[in-house]
Amino acid sequence: MKLRYITCSDPREDTPVEDILKLSQIAPNVEIAVQVHHSKMSFDMPRRKWFETLLKESLSMPTAPNLAAHVNLDWCDKFCQGILVPDLLDLFFLLREDGMPAIRRWQINIHGSKTKLFKTENIGKLMKNYPNREFIFQYGASEYHRMQRLDKNAANFSLLYDTSGGAGKLTKNWRAPLFEKHPQGYAGGLSPENVVQNLDKISKVAGSRTDIWIDAEGKLKTPGTKTFDINRAKQYINAALNWQKTK
Repeated sequence: MKLRYITCSDPREDTPVEDILKLSQIAPNVEIAVQVHHSKMSFDMPRRKWFETLLKESLSMPTAPNLAAHVNLDWCDKFCQGILVPDLLDLFFLLREDGMPAIRRWQINIHGSKTKLFKTENIGKLMKNYPNREFIFQYGASEYHRMQRLDKNAANFSLLYDTSGGAGKLTKNWRAPLFEKHPQGYAGGLSPENVVQNLDKISKVAGSRTDIWIDAEGKLKTPGTKTFDINRAKQYINAALNWQKTK
């Protein structure tokens, strides 16, 4: 098993942009994922301005950082109807000089979504219109039928297996990839201290697949706070990289 991405999720506006960009350059498969939703990322909000600065500075870097947006709450509900909200359009269509999107991976955090509308055909059309972006859906038992409908709709998408639904709880049993033709990531309670142990477990169910990634969030915070901890993120990345070197 090879790791497509080692994802560090949820840095916020209290972390210097320069530190985030340095973190992104540790290895080619490091990814930085920012949580986006109307309560923090609407126009003129501090996190929006911080993220726009991060994106602007990333455009001039010789090696493009891997940046992702994790879409939540009302904006997630709209996506489930096949709608990109106006507040996301400038971020979605921002391009690098080579024509590739500045944000290539978009994760739609549907777990616990209150929307009663999941318009499979509309979602499929939206994704097919933008083949150079990767769309990721949280996967848990409650989302099986939604993902099955998308799969039957011949839509290209990826899955993030997280039994805790974003709550940061470590599972006892990682699940083998559900849909063979769709890339799958793993999340839920991963930390600098346990990532090697869990990569061993994940590799047993994922086998030789090369489209696997891991995503850590809560355990990258300074303990007892909501502050993204650069040093803990480095430890997590380096532990995963060292694991990868031995395989």
